[in-house]
Amino acid sequence: MHNPNLAIIPAALLFALALSPALGEEAKPEAPPATAAAAAPVSQLPQDSVTQHTIALEGKQLAYKATAGTLPLTGSKGEAAAKVFYVSYAVEGGNERPVTFAFNGGPGAAAAFLHLGAIGPRIVPFNGNGAAPLLPVRLADNPDSWLAFTDLVFIDPVGTGYSRAVAGGAEADKAYWNVGKDIDSMAEAVRLWLSRNGRELARVYLAGESYGGFRVAELSNRLLSMGFSVQGAIMISPALEFSMLQGDNYSILPLTFALPSLTAANIELREGEKAPLDTVHEAEDYARTAYLLHLADGLTRDDAAVTALAKYTGLDPETIAKHHGHVSVPLFQREFLRRTDRSLSLYDAAVSIPVPRPSRHSHFDPILDGAVTVLAPAAASYIGNELGFKTGLEYHLLNREVSGRWDFGLKPGQQGYAGSLDSLEEARVHNPALRILIAHGYTDLVTPYSMSRYLVNHLRPLDGAVPIELRVYRGGHMMYLRPASRAKLSNDARSIYIAPDGR
Repeated sequence: MHNPNLAIIPAALLFALALSPALGEEAKPEAPPATAAAAAPVSQLPQDSVTQHTIALEGKQLAYKATAGTLPLTGSKGEAAAKVFYVSYAVEGGNERPVTFAFNGGPGAAAAFLHLGAIGPRIVPFNGNGAAPLLPVRLADNPDSWLAFTDLVFIDPVGTGYSRAVAGGAEADKAYWNVGKDIDSMAEAVRLWLSRNGRELARVYLAGESYGGFRVAELSNRLLSMGFSVQGAIMISPALEFSMLQGDNYSILPLTFALPSLTAANIELREGEKAPLDTVHEAEDYARTAYLLHLADGLTRDDAAVTALAKYTGLDPETIAKHHGHVSVPLFQREFLRRTDRSLSLYDAAVSIPVPRPSRHSHFDPILDGAVTVLAPAAASYIGNELGFKTGLEYHLLNREVSGRWDFGLKPGQQGYAGSLDSLEEARVHNPALRILIAHGYTDLVTPYSMSRYLVNHLRPLDGAVPIELRVYRGGHMMYLRPASRAKLSNDARSIYIAPDGR
C-alpha cells in the first residue's frame, strides 16, 4: 500500500522536465482534452527554414547557420508515420566540430527547456535564483552557449514541440509513447540528421535532462551499436533507475537520498541563496550511516535521530518524532506550507510562492509551471520570427497527456521500473573512452543528486573505462535557470569534449 508520507516520487514521473508538479495530498486534475490545434495534421508544418546568425562568445564573433525543420519517420511498411521537429546550429566551416543532440524529459517535454534555458545561442534570462524571468521577457544571446565548443541539435519527441504523427491527434502520437519506441524514433532522428548533413563520421555527444537523461543513457548504447562515434553523454538531473524513485511503507533508500537536498533547501530558505552549504555534506554522511541504520531499525524512537534531523531539515522535533524519524519530501513540503502559507517548489525547494490563507496544497509549481508559462510562448515566437519556421500548430512545450499515458514497461513484470544503467554499462563496453557527466542541483526534490551518486557508486568496475563525473550546482532540477549555475555547467560540460590526452 502506498503511503504519501514515505513516498518521495511516483514511478511514472518526470520531466525534464517534466512530469506533473503535484506530489502532495491531492490528485492532479486530469489534462484538458487536446485542442483542435494540437490535433491538426502535419500538413500545417512548413518546409525547413535556414537562417544565418552571429554571436559573440569568448571575445570572438562566431557565425552560425540555424535550421528549423522536421525529420521524417516511417512505419513498418515504409509509409510516412511522423515528423520530428528539430532546431540545429552549425558553425560555418566547422564540419570537424562535434555534434551534440539534446533532449528534455517528461516524458512529454520539448527540448526548449535546455534550448532556451541553458545550451542554445539564444536564451530567456532569469533572475539570480532562477525563480522568474527578467522583465520584460525577452530573448538574449547566451554567453554560456555550448555552441562555443560543439554544434547543436535540439530534438522534440513525437507529441512535443511541433513533432506529430502523420495521422494527426493524440491516439496516433501515442504509438511513440513508450520506452522502446521512443528510443527507436530518437535514434532514427539522429541518424537522419547526420546523414542529411554529411556528418556520419562526426564525434557525437548526447545531452538530456530528467527523463531525457534516461533517454541519453539508452541512446548512447543504441547509437554506438549502430556504428556512430558517440564520445560523450551529459545527463542533467537524470532519472536513471525508476525503481529508485519509487517509495512506499518499506522503502528507506529514497528517504536517505532526499535528506541532503532537504538540508540544502532548509539552508537557502532560512539564510538565502548564497549561504554556505557545509551542513549539506554533514547530512550526506549522516544519511548513509546513522540515518540509514535508524531507518533499517523500523518505526522506533531515536532521540539522537530526531535531533539530527531537526538540525538538517528545520522541522519541529515533535513532528519528526511523530513520524518515527521518517522525513519525506511530502512531509517537508506540507510542514513548510502549514508554517508559512507558501507552496514549495519540488523542482527547486529554495523557491516558494504564497497561497491563499488558510493554506492548502497548490498544484502550481513556481519553478516548473512558472518556466512553462514563459518558455512556451518564447519558443513559439523565436522559432517563428527569428528562425522563420511559421506554423499554425500549437507548440507543446510540456504535453502532460504524454506522461499520463506513457508505457514504462520494457517486458512483462517491469512496468514502471524501467532502468538505463545496464545500457550505460554496455555503452562503456562499446567505448571505454566514453566521457559521462551527470549534473544535479542541490535543492532538486524530484531527482535528488544523492540518488545518482548512489547509482554511479554501484556500477560494476570496468577496466580502462573513463570514470563518470558527477557535479552538483546551486539550484534545483533546472539549475541552469540560475545564471551562475548555467555558467558553471557550461564550463564543466566543455571538459567532456576534451579527451584525457588534451585533444
